[in-house]
Amino acid sequence: MRVAVAAVVAVGGVSLTLPAAAQARVDGVVSYADAVPGLEPSGLGDQARYVDEHGREIDPAANGKHDGGNAPSAIGCTPVTLPDDPHWSSPDVSGHGQWNKGDCTGNTAHVYNCLYEYYTDGTYRRKACSDSTQLKPKSESNNRSTARRTCDSTGQSISWRNQVDVDVDGQVDSSGTEYHQANVYCVVTGPDQ
Repeated sequence: MRVAVAAVVAVGGVSLTLPAAAQARVDGVVSYADAVPGLEPSGLGDQARYVDEHGREIDPAANGKHDGGNAPSAIGCTPVTLPDDPHWSSPDVSGHGQWNKGDCTGNTAHVYNCLYEYYTDGTYRRKACSDSTQLKPKSESNNRSTARRTCDSTGQSISWRNQVDVDVDGQVDSSGTEYHQANVYCVVTGPDQ
């Protein structure tokens, strides 16, 4: 078996030859290919990067469109976006989306949510999305959008985000999305289904 050598390092006076993947971890940089699911480091917050199932960076506020979509301008109404925390719901990780009117007057909105799993290269990788579902406001109905993905393992706590987008029917509304984050005992190692 051939191993790609990245570096020879000295540890306690002994020289060790490290493969490329191990050297990346020593340097604190993990490549996209070598990253594994894990816990988000403190302070990442809104600076997180999101990628789709093909490794392309995306903006969740653009409903997953790679070109950023045609986001409406800042004029219009502002609905209240209501994501819940990602959670384990045997045998899946699950997340839901709802909305309230805010200063909008529309009686329905299309609500869409996606689940993202944190990886050690600093990305949140999209693992599941709901359909875009027409819903009444939460105060009038308990209907919600649902994204879920079967866990490959429940033996490790992983950081997950549930990102929700609301588009009020018949009105121009703000283009922002909201997310909730939680650590869930659910590891998904494969791409989006």
